[in-house]
Amino acid sequence: MKEVCTLPKQARALRTYDAVLDAAAHEFARHGYANTNLQKIADQIGLTKGALYGHFSNKEELAAVLSVHLSDAVEPPLSAANIPADPALGRLRSLMLTLGELFQGDVRARAALRLTLETAQASEDTAALLEETHSVVLRLVGEVQQEGHWEAAASPKAVADLLVAAFFGVFWMGSAQERTEGGSRVTAMWNVLDHALRSKA
Repeated sequence: MKEVCTLPKQARALRTYDAVLDAAAHEFARHGYANTNLQKIADQIGLTKGALYGHFSNKEELAAVLSVHLSDAVEPPLSAANIPADPALGRLRSLMLTLGELFQGDVRARAALRLTLETAQASEDTAALLEETHSVVLRLVGEVQQEGHWEAAASPKAVADLLVAAFFGVFWMGSAQERTEGGSRVTAMWNVLDHALRSKA
């Protein structure tokens, strides 16, 4: 009987945990780290601040959980992009559009992206996520050029810089303004860049 009573409590606790994370993600995505506070998060889901502390002791802990979520979410598409089974152009397109869909549909990832970029800006450093993504994109751009799809005269680094700046920038702006239409914008941007870079040979 005791176990039967415990399970509903665990389910309720998990639902509350998820609700807190989602509320925190909306606040972080909309206002950034400095302008988010636990009381606003608690108010969003009708919790007392004390009840919220039962799940997360502070804002730093919330941000850390969101950061882990982002790392877990971007690892599969980055890993898939490194598997040379398919043409590089398809892998690069898939990577950029998958990341676009992730940040469009997952407020936790979108919030973590904003927090990551804010932290990097504050420390005048480059975010590790951007460095890793740029490294993968740079290698794929070179392969796409070798395959003859894009102009070989274009600097691979400049193209990689443009891709990463454009595709992450749109979601940096989107996070700040609480937009969610980014997926269609990402597809449109990809089509424009792909057309502009196509080899004329």
